[in-house]
Amino acid sequence: MASLLAKDAYLQSLARKICVQPGPQPQARTRAGKTQGSKTAGPSKKKRNTSQKKFREREEKAAEHKAKSFGEKSPAASGAAISASSSAETPAGDLATEPESLFALDVLRQRLHEKIQEARGQGSAKELSPAALQKRQRRKQERDRKKRKRKELRAKEKARKAEEAAEAQEPVEPSPEGAGREPREMPRLIFNKVEVSEDQPASKAQRRKEKRQRVKGNLTPLTGRNYRQLLERLQTRQSQLDELRGQSEEKAQELEAKMKWTNLLYKAEGVKIRDDERLLQEALKRKEKRRAQRQRRWEKRTASVVEKMQQRQDRRRQNLRRKKAARAERRLLKARKKGRILPQDLERAGLA
Repeated sequence: MASLLAKDAYLQSLARKICVQPGPQPQARTRAGKTQGSKTAGPSKKKRNTSQKKFREREEKAAEHKAKSFGEKSPAASGAAISASSSAETPAGDLATEPESLFALDVLRQRLHEKIQEARGQGSAKELSPAALQKRQRRKQERDRKKRKRKELRAKEKARKAEEAAEAQEPVEPSPEGAGREPREMPRLIFNKVEVSEDQPASKAQRRKEKRQRVKGNLTPLTGRNYRQLLERLQTRQSQLDELRGQSEEKAQELEAKMKWTNLLYKAEGVKIRDDERLLQEALKRKEKRRAQRQRRWEKRTASVVEKMQQRQDRRRQNLRRKKAARAERRLLKARKKGRILPQDLERAGLA
C-alpha cells in the first residue's frame, strides 16, 4: 500500500513538472531620460556643419567633372549649385539626391542640343566620321556640278533665242540667178484607185460553184452524178436536134456546133462534162446495181437481226422455264425431307 502511494505521488509530481508552463514576463518600463531625448531630437550643430561641408565638397567635384566632360558649365548647373547652397538647412539625404538628378537633367539637355545641331548641319566637323565627311563632300561637289550645268544650259538657250530673233529680223533677199527662173512645182504623188471589198475571199469550192453557175451560150453544162437526169437531158437535146434537122439542116448544124463549143469552153475551165450517152447508161447501171446490192445487204441484215432477236427470246423463255422447274423440284425435295407424302410419290408407288 505504501509503495502504491509513493508511485502515485511520484507520477503526480512528474506530470506537474511537464504540464506546467512558465507565464509571460512583465515588460520593463523605460524612463524617458535626458540622454534619450537628446538622441531623438536630431543631429547636433557640429554634425550638421560637417554634413554641409561634405555636400559642398561633393558639389564642387560634380562641377569639375562636368567642366571636364562638356568644356563649360551650363547655366542650369550653376542654378543648381546656387539652389543647393541656399538649401543648406535640408536633411543630409535630400541634399545628396537633389544634385544628382540635376546633373542628369543637364547631361540630357546637353545631348539634346548636340543632336539638334547635328540635324541642322551645324555640328562640329571633328565629331563626324571620315566616311560622313567624304559623303558630305561628294554631295557638295554634285550640287556644284548640277548648278554649273544648269547655268550652261540657260546660256545656250539664251544664245539660241537671240539667233532666232536675229534671223527673223533679217529680210530674205532673192538671189540674182534665180530671179529670171520660174519656181518649180514639187512632184505630187499620184494614187491609183483601189477598190477593197469588205467580203471575205471565197474558198476554192465556192469559186468552183460560181464558175459552174455561169452559163455559156444559154446551155447548162451536163455535170453532176445524177446520171438518170443527165441522160434524160441529153436525150432531150438529141430529140430537139432531130426535130430541127427535119426542119432545117443548117440550123441543126449551127446548134450542134454551138453545143460543142460551149462544152469545150466548160472543159477548158475545168468543168467535167458528161455528154456521152453510152457512158451515162453504164454509170446509171452501175449505180442501180450498187443500190440494189445495198438494198439486199440491208434486208439481209434486218432479217439476221430479227432472227437473232427471236433466238435470244427463245433462249430466255427456255431458261425461265428451266429455272421454274428447278425451283419446283427444290420445293418438293424440301417437303420430302420434312416427311410429307406427295401425290407424285403415291402415283409412282401405285397407291393412288
